[in-house]
Amino acid sequence: MRTTAALFALTMSFACVACGGAQKDAQSPDSETEATSQGSRPHGSGMQVSTELGVIDARAAEQTFRRLESKLHACYKAGLERVEYLAGDVKVFLRVGQDGTIRYGYFEESTLGDRESEKCMLRVLTQAAWPKPEGGEAEVRNTFGFDGPDDVRAPVDWSADRVTASLGKHADDIQKCKEGVAGRFRATAYVAPDGSQGKFTAIGLTPPSKEGIDKIDCLIDALKAVTPPSPGSYPAKVSFDLQ
Repeated sequence: MRTTAALFALTMSFACVACGGAQKDAQSPDSETEATSQGSRPHGSGMQVSTELGVIDARAAEQTFRRLESKLHACYKAGLERVEYLAGDVKVFLRVGQDGTIRYGYFEESTLGDRESEKCMLRVLTQAAWPKPEGGEAEVRNTFGFDGPDDVRAPVDWSADRVTASLGKHADDIQKCKEGVAGRFRATAYVAPDGSQGKFTAIGLTPPSKEGIDKIDCLIDALKAVTPPSPGSYPAKVSFDLQ
């Protein structure tokens, strides 16, 4: 189920590592000593140590997502006040502690394009009480999306190469923000006309791993200084990588 006319609905695509059944070893997406996702392989070289994750009730975790729908909707509604054509999909990763609290969480993917909305949704998800895993911590993923209002024209879709030259002028600032974190940060931004140039009016960003969470706001600030080309008479939307 998707959103229509600015109404919110979860597109439930739910997955968690070690949901119910027997415990199993898995590699975390965030370090060489933990497993990333089901079916992934170790990276790097040398000794690999996997952490056995606990068992979490998949149905109870899904019900927790359902209980949070109204609060997630409120985040989206607030975002529409800032960006009238706000829309996109997100994929959240949550590490659930044995006491049912979230150790950390972040969006692995997002095309929403608004950091404030993303932060609001993450607060809702990470501050909630979750089912207590048995035998260790658990990893939970979910995807959900927002189609946006029917009565507002969607922005023009841009390819990443439309902003490559503009980003290059701020490469040093971007690299400084990313320092110490390997991997790809992925940004989605809305571009509004600003005279002869364009301007990023809202930006969202996903990190390559949990180590990149604290880098996001610095990168957002760096991107706010970028002056992309003008999209013409109507805003554009673009996604691009920060390698």
